[in-house]
Amino acid sequence: MGMKRLFLVFALLSLALAARFAGFEVKPNGNSELDATTGIYTLATGGTITDNKSGLSLVAKYIQYKDGEFIRAREANLESKDGKFEAASLDYQQKPDTLKMDTVRYSSGDLKGLTAKQGLLLGEDVLVLKGQVRSGSPSLEAETVVVDTAKNQALVLGNFTYKDGAATLRGQKTDSALLLSYGDGKTRASTKVPAELLNRMRSYADKL
Repeated sequence: MGMKRLFLVFALLSLALAARFAGFEVKPNGNSELDATTGIYTLATGGTITDNKSGLSLVAKYIQYKDGEFIRAREANLESKDGKFEAASLDYQQKPDTLKMDTVRYSSGDLKGLTAKQGLLLGEDVLVLKGQVRSGSPSLEAETVVVDTAKNQALVLGNFTYKDGAATLRGQKTDSALLLSYGDGKTRASTKVPAELLNRMRSYADKL
């Protein structure tokens, strides 16, 4: 049950991050400055960016953005219907479609305090968490986790400890790997990872 819950949490995390600021409303805390040469807006005292269609809301103490290109923020709180994120910094690039966060904490109804030094969402299906990945409930300690929600798979790379009830799974080498697969109401964990899948998922991890 623990593994199933963990995978569902990762899937919710990806879905929450996948909501994009397609058309958004900006409310600065103070002045909003526009660089007419670059088209970049700067909210030096922060503000709120809300996508009324998706319900995604970003509140930060410093924001820079350019319509159709990027949003950058510091000391940011990103909230969606699926959960809430806190990040020291956030960088959303529309092309390519990526969202990167540093010093990330995520909480939802299913999980309290999933943390990582870095997080990267590639498109809408692939999520990479890297650097002291921690989860209190269920218990996970890992260096890198790559989640492919389209294929219902999560790959844990490097040293890890995962506790599922009375069972504990550990990887104690830099090349250790644990594959979590979910389907038909069942979750399977295996340290025997097919080479093609391992190479594909590692290529995602290398982007962060």
